Amino acid sequence: MCDYKRDKKIFYNLKGIIRTIIPRIFAQKNLDSKIQNIFRIYDNKLEYLAMRLSLYNKLQEPFMLPQNREELPSDSDFLGVKPPYPSRLCNMQIIRPLLDMLKNNTLMARYATVYYYDSYEWSRYFDDNLTWAFIFGDVNTLVSCPAIVKSRPIMQENTNSVLLQLEKWRHFNFIRDSIPYENKKDILFFRGAIYQDHRIRFFTKHFDNPLCDIGHVGNSSDSIDSKWTKPAASLQDHLRYKFLLSLEGFDVATNLKWILSSNSLCIMPKPEMETWFMESGLQNGIHYAEIHNDYSNLDEVIDFYKNNPHKAREIIANANAYCRQFFDRKLEGALNLLVLRKYFYLSGQIDVSEQEKELFAYRM
Repeated sequence: MCDYKRDKKIFYNLKGIIRTIIPRIFAQKNLDSKIQNIFRIYDNKLEYLAMRLSLYNKLQEPFMLPQNREELPSDSDFLGVKPPYPSRLCNMQIIRPLLDMLKNNTLMARYATVYYYDSYEWSRYFDDNLTWAFIFGDVNTLVSCPAIVKSRPIMQENTNSVLLQLEKWRHFNFIRDSIPYENKKDILFFRGAIYQDHRIRFFTKHFDNPLCDIGHVGNSSDSIDSKWTKPAASLQDHLRYKFLLSLEGFDVATNLKWILSSNSLCIMPKPEMETWFMESGLQNGIHYAEIHNDYSNLDEVIDFYKNNPHKAREIIANANAYCRQFFDRKLEGALNLLVLRKYFYLSGQIDVSEQEKELFAYRM
């Protein structure tokens, strides 16, 4: 890990530790004033808040959480969409979340520290004895009852998956790119771990493509051709190329946010997973350049943007603007808080103001 990443991770963990040291009662006493401040500060952005809130927490009807895990709806098969190409949205599972009281969230520190710190930042404002369901980690399937998650499949049936901004340290990294697009190399560049079937398919098809410089960075396995392994590349190395490849991993693509904030063109298939970044709102030809899920038109897409650099620059400008909506930390914090408020309100555990009820009732 480079010095910058190591120092950033240390600072991130330190902030998380400090929050856990301060008794929750102080945050809980400030909850009402924080909610009032949201409506005061963002009075002219309430429709925008409502839109994003309705995407993160799609729940509209009251629901009852089970009293214990044994009463949770069980795992089951879900027959998803059937595209004419291999997809993770086919025949996925619906899985049980975990179920516990907020005061036991400290146990999650043993499971995944970053998820504990990120969820605790906002859950500490609520009564210790409130109950929630959650799944921490890379979630690429549906859940059997309303639960807090970092990621979910992009499909109408994902209503039970309530998005919170989790694993921020790894996923929410935006950059300042000082290299103009026209000064970059006409090559598609990628370095990353190639463990998933869809990434292996891309390497099988395009590793020897002269339009690409792609490489596997990670451990070797029987499914990975030894010639695919290349040394890791720094962020600055990536930014020397006009075209950067973003391929989803176990859920979303970790590199997507910083690519869209750069002066390089993001090339990727249509997203199948979404997080707090609202990947479902990204549009082909507006925010990124889309390739088919079987990767058959990669050369065609690269050649088009090589011959139409003004189109590439337009997309890059739109992508940069899309990223900027996440730069207001206070607004992002307000949304995280409202996501949980709506969850606990609809589960019958708290009451909320009339302003919040109106906000919660917004439908896209």
